[in-house]
Amino acid sequence: MLEGDFTHYVEPTSGLKQEGAVVPCYQPILDRKQRRVGVEALARYHRHDRYDSIPFERLDADTVLAIDITMLHAIIDDLPTLASHNVRVLSINLTPDRTSSVYRNLLLLILARARKVAITIWFEVLEVAPLHSHQLQFIATLRSHGARIALDDFGTEACNFQRMLVQPYDIIKLDRSLLLQACDDQHATEMLRGLVDYLHRLDMEVVCEGIENAHHGALCEHIGCDYAQGFAYGRPSPLEQWH
Repeated sequence: MLEGDFTHYVEPTSGLKQEGAVVPCYQPILDRKQRRVGVEALARYHRHDRYDSIPFERLDADTVLAIDITMLHAIIDDLPTLASHNVRVLSINLTPDRTSSVYRNLLLLILARARKVAITIWFEVLEVAPLHSHQLQFIATLRSHGARIALDDFGTEACNFQRMLVQPYDIIKLDRSLLLQACDDQHATEMLRGLVDYLHRLDMEVVCEGIENAHHGALCEHIGCDYAQGFAYGRPSPLEQWH
């Protein structure tokens, strides 16, 4: 059930305006057959001909919220075009502790609009997001509306098995640091392969992030990941650059 007015726009701070327009850029997600089945939406500053990463850690909470809401509006507009490019999965970063009804209603609206164009939404729970009872309740609401919930950056210090014990996940996104360690160590490779097998037995799918070359891709296939993502398959780009 939508709360209040989900079309309300939060005005960015003047500092944000000076940085450039905030736009979604989409990075491909490939399946085991090397087919692009989905994309992850990532916020970028559009300045002149560049699309620059946003230093969220240096921004205040109001500015970050404004960016998130701007992104969600743009993603809703992009859904039909994404569907026309045979995108079937769209992964979006989720901040579950946001209390803004505008933000929460836009997430529900994305789920409703995505269903109409046969796109499945993954919401990626960030590794630093607090997960207390009210956040877990909201995540459960999103899941009840058709979302699949992904755990981002698994394998970092802030994102480990303890995070997996708090709530169930549908998708685990392995942090790039695990891939790099496995590249140089056979023991790490077999441990990672065992981890992926264990996650599969718990009915979770696994994304290997940080694929930058053919060796990384081969390792991702060897350890049994369901999906691969990284610069080897494409950098984040706006829809206007898609052909």
